[in-house]
Amino acid sequence: MNYKIDNESRLVFYYSSKTLRGVKRVMDKVAEDVNKVFGITPEFSETESFTDIDDNDSNSIYVGTLGVSSDLPLTSEELDTLKGRKEAYAFLLKEVPGQDKPALVIAGSDKRGTIYGLFHLSELMGVSPWVNMADVRPAKKTELVITDADELISRQPSVKYRGLFINDEWPSFGTWTMKHYGGFTAQMYDNVFELILRLKGNYLWPAMWTSNFSLDGPGLKSAELADEYGIVMSNSHHEPCSRHSEEWDLVRGEDSKYGNAWNFDKNKEGLTNYWRDGLKRNAPFENIITVGMRGERDSEVLGREATLKENIDYLKEVILTQKELIKEVYGDNADEIPMMLAIYKEVEKYYFGDVNTEGLRSWDGLDGITLMLCEDNQGNMRRLPEDGETHNGGFGMYYHFDYHGDPVSYEWVNSTYIPKVCEQMSEAYDKGVRDIWIVNVGDLKPQEFPLSYFFELAYDYEKWSVHSEKPYIRFLDYWTRQQFGGYLPENELARIQTLLDEYTYLSSIRKPECLYPGTLHNFNYGEADRIYKKAKEIRQSCDELEMYILANRLKVIDSALFELVTFPAKVIANHYEMNIAAEKNRVCAKQGRVTANFYAEEVERCHRIEKNLISTYHSIESGKWDGMMLSQHTGFRYWNEEENMYPSRSYIWPADKHRMIVTVPLTGAYSMGGDWTRKPLFLYEYIKPEVNSQTFLIENGGNAELEYKIESNDEWISVEDSEGKLPVFEQIDEKISEKEITVTIDRDKLESLIKADSSNKDDLKVIRKGDTYYVSGSLLISSANKKVTVVVLVACYSEKDRKLSHMVPVVPDEWVGFINAKDFPSAFAEVREPANTGDSIGLAIEADEYDELNDDKDRELKVISPLGKYRCGVKALGNGKASKTDVSYLIRCVEEGDYELTFIIAPSNPITKDNTLRLGITWDGKRYELNLIGKEFVGGDNSNYLWSKDIFAGEHRASITVPCKIGTGRLDVDFIDEGIVLERILVKHAKSKWHKGFLGPKAISE
Repeated sequence: MNYKIDNESRLVFYYSSKTLRGVKRVMDKVAEDVNKVFGITPEFSETESFTDIDDNDSNSIYVGTLGVSSDLPLTSEELDTLKGRKEAYAFLLKEVPGQDKPALVIAGSDKRGTIYGLFHLSELMGVSPWVNMADVRPAKKTELVITDADELISRQPSVKYRGLFINDEWPSFGTWTMKHYGGFTAQMYDNVFELILRLKGNYLWPAMWTSNFSLDGPGLKSAELADEYGIVMSNSHHEPCSRHSEEWDLVRGEDSKYGNAWNFDKNKEGLTNYWRDGLKRNAPFENIITVGMRGERDSEVLGREATLKENIDYLKEVILTQKELIKEVYGDNADEIPMMLAIYKEVEKYYFGDVNTEGLRSWDGLDGITLMLCEDNQGNMRRLPEDGETHNGGFGMYYHFDYHGDPVSYEWVNSTYIPKVCEQMSEAYDKGVRDIWIVNVGDLKPQEFPLSYFFELAYDYEKWSVHSEKPYIRFLDYWTRQQFGGYLPENELARIQTLLDEYTYLSSIRKPECLYPGTLHNFNYGEADRIYKKAKEIRQSCDELEMYILANRLKVIDSALFELVTFPAKVIANHYEMNIAAEKNRVCAKQGRVTANFYAEEVERCHRIEKNLISTYHSIESGKWDGMMLSQHTGFRYWNEEENMYPSRSYIWPADKHRMIVTVPLTGAYSMGGDWTRKPLFLYEYIKPEVNSQTFLIENGGNAELEYKIESNDEWISVEDSEGKLPVFEQIDEKISEKEITVTIDRDKLESLIKADSSNKDDLKVIRKGDTYYVSGSLLISSANKKVTVVVLVACYSEKDRKLSHMVPVVPDEWVGFINAKDFPSAFAEVREPANTGDSIGLAIEADEYDELNDDKDRELKVISPLGKYRCGVKALGNGKASKTDVSYLIRCVEEGDYELTFIIAPSNPITKDNTLRLGITWDGKRYELNLIGKEFVGGDNSNYLWSKDIFAGEHRASITVPCKIGTGRLDVDFIDEGIVLERILVKHAKSKWHKGFLGPKAISE
C-alpha cells in the first residue's frame, strides 16, 4: 500500500471537533512545512466521525488523539499497543471504504504523541527540526511516497521528561530577544516550544536572569501557550513553587505580605504566602514544581558559617511547608503533581550528609519528589544512585552545555563534544536516572548540534547510547543528512561531518574562554605546530565548502550552513590560530627572531577575522540573529569575563649587523653561533625507532642578506637545501627570512656501517647497550664567521625490539647529561627565553592499542572512539566486579632499570561514596593500586584546586615507578572503581623527563 503527497494534488487534514488547540497549532506548522517542500497549501476539515469522511479527490490525513478523537480507524491490537505507551503515536496507512486512495492515520496516545506523529511527517518530507531556529530550509520535492515500510507505532520515550534550560542569557540571547520581540515574550517562546517538540522533547526551564516567564508573556500568555503545546514547565534549581528568581525583587518589602527577607527562619509567613500565590497562579498548567530553597541569586542559603545539620533541618522545614502548600492548592490531585528537588552544588552535601550527620537521602519527606542530580557543570557526573538504589519519585539529571561560574565560564559557541555526552549520560541512565533530563543550553543558538543529540538520546536510548554500535559516527551522518542531505553530494556531506567533529573536539579539550598563548606548548611535542596546521586546514575547508555553495548557487542553505557549521568551525579554528600565533610571537621576540613580527600580524589578522565573522552572523537573514554572538570569550583571567583580554603582541627590529639564528622547533633550543655564546644544538627524536627525519630553522635576524652553508662528514645524514641565501626581513606578511631544514637519516646505511668490519666503523661514535647501538653524528651550519654545530643522536634497535609496537626507547646514560642540560645561572636569565629541560623520550600507548581486552558476565569492556582529549578510551560498562584482568598491554624494555608508568584517564568524578578513581595495576606479577585523584579531591567544588586544575587539563593522571628487566613485560589494568575511562599510558625510563605540554607525546593532529 502506497500513499503519495505531491505538488499537484489536494492534501486535507481531517480532525475531530474536540481536537486540542496545541494539536491544531502543530497541524498549521506541518501545513507550512508541506508548503515549503511541495509548494501546495493543505486544507483542514473538522469531522465528527472519521468513518463519515467521503473524499475521493484528495490525499487524506486523519489526525486524532486517544480519549479525544472517537472511532479512529485502528485495530483493537493497534489501539491496545498505543494505549500502553505514553507520548507515542501510530503512523499507519489505512484503506478507506469507498475511496480509491488510502488515508494516512496519525494517532497519538496523548496530546504530545499526536504532535510527535505530525512532526514525524515533516521529518519524512525532509524538514529539519531547525527549520526556523537555524534557517534550515528543506529541499523542494515533487512527491513523497509513504509505503508500508514507513508504518509504525512509535516507542515510549526512554526518559519521561526531556528538556532544555535557557540560562546565562545576557548579553547574547537577551539582546536578541529584546531587539526582535521586545522582551522574553510568548511570541519569542513560540519558537522555543516548537523547537522542543520537533526535537521530541517536552520540558523547559525558561530564561531567568532578568525575566519572569509567568509575567512577561505579557502576563500569563507564555504559560498558557506552553500548556497548549504540551510543554511541561518548571523553574530552575533555585526557583521554588512556580516562582521566578526575579519576581522576588518585584514584590518584596517591609510592607509587603511577602516580607523582605529571603530567609525561611526570619520570614516564614511571608515566604509561605509568596509560594502559595505562585502555585495558585500556575496551577491550571502542566508543571513540575521545584521544591527546596537556595540563597538569593543562586547562592548558599544560610551561608558558610551554618553547620551541616542546621542546613539540613532548614531544608526539611522548607520542603514540608511546600508540600503542604501543594496539597492545599491542588487538593485531591496533589499526589499527581510532579515535584523536583535539585541536588545542586552545596545541596549535595545536605542530601548525603556525613558520618556524623544524617542527610536528606534517607528522609521520607522526599517521597514522591524527583531527585534532580547534577554533574559538575563541566559535563562530568558526580554521585549517582548506588547499585539497586530506587526512589519512588525517580531521579533526574541537570547537565550543562553552558555554564556561568567557577572554575571558568563557557557561554559562547558550542564547546561540547558529543562522544562525552554519550558516555556520561549513558552512565547516568544505566544507574537509573530516567525521569528528568534537562540541559543548560545558555543562549540556545550555538548549541544546535549537541542539543539535537541530547534529545535523540533521551527519546531513544537504545538507538543512541554508548552500548550501541558507533553512536557518534552514526549521529554525525544522521544529523548532517537531516540538515543538508537534500542539497549536497556525498563528498561535501563528509566534509561537513569532518568539520563538525574537528571543531567540537578542539573547542571541548580547551574551552575558548580559557585557551591562552602557551596552552599548547610552542616547542614540545610539536603540539602547537600541529594544531596550528589543523586550525588552518579547518578554515580552508570551510572556505572550500562555501565556494562550493556559491558555485552551485545553493544560497538557500547558505545561512544554515554558516550558523551550524562554518561559523563555529571558523571561529574556533581562528581562536586557536590567534593564541598559538601570540605565543610564537612572544617566544620569537624573546629569542631575537624577527619572525616575531610575522606572528604579531597573524594575531591581528585573526582578531579581524573574528570580528568579521561575528558581524556576519548578526547580519544574515536580514539581522534575524542580531545580538546572538555577543558573549565575551577570550583570555579570561578569572572565572568570568571581568578583566579578560585579547593576546598581546611584540614587535622587534633586526639587529644592526649580520645575524644567523638556528633553532630546533621541538625543543626551543637556539644558537646564533657567536664565538663566546656558541653552543651545540641536538636533534634526538631519532632515538625513537619510527623517526627518520627532524627539522631545524635558519633565520636571518640581521640587517643584510644572509648566506648559509650546511656540511656533514657523516654519510648517513642528508639535508635539503645545504646552502642558500635568506633576505632581510622586510614584509610582515611573509616569513621570507626563515628557512626550515629537514635532516634525514638513512637507517639502513647506518646499520650497515655499524655491522661492517671496515675502518668506517672506527669513524662512528657508537655506544652499545645490549642489542641497541646509539650513534651520534653532526652538522655544521656556517654563515660568515658564525658557526653552529647540530648534533644528531640516533638509536638503532634490534629487529626483535623494533617489531613490537610497545617498545620503550631509552636515552643512554652518556647522553642524558647534555640532552637535559640547563642554562648556567646568570644575571641575564630573566631576559633570555629559558632552555627546555627533559628529553621526552618514552612511549605513549593509546588506550585502544591493547593486546587483550576481557569482557565479563556482568561487565562489558567498551572501546569508545573518538572520545576525550586523546580521541579514544576504554571503559568498563556494567555494575559487576571483574573476575579477571580488564585490559592488558605488552611492553618491551631495552634497558634494565626503574620505569615510570603514567596513567591518564578522562576527567570524571567518583560516582560512588568512596570518592576514589582507582586502577589496579599489575606489572610482571606484582600488583599496585593507584588512585588517580587526591584524597582531598571534591568534584564540582569551585574551591577545590585538585578538581579545577584537572578540569583545565581535561584529564586525571598519576604515576608509579616499577622495576623492569630487559625483554617483554605484561601490564594488566583493572578498573576498580566505576566511571573510569582509560585514555592513555605513558612509559619512560626513570632517568628521562617528560617535557611540559598540553597534548603531550604523539600530539593529536588528525
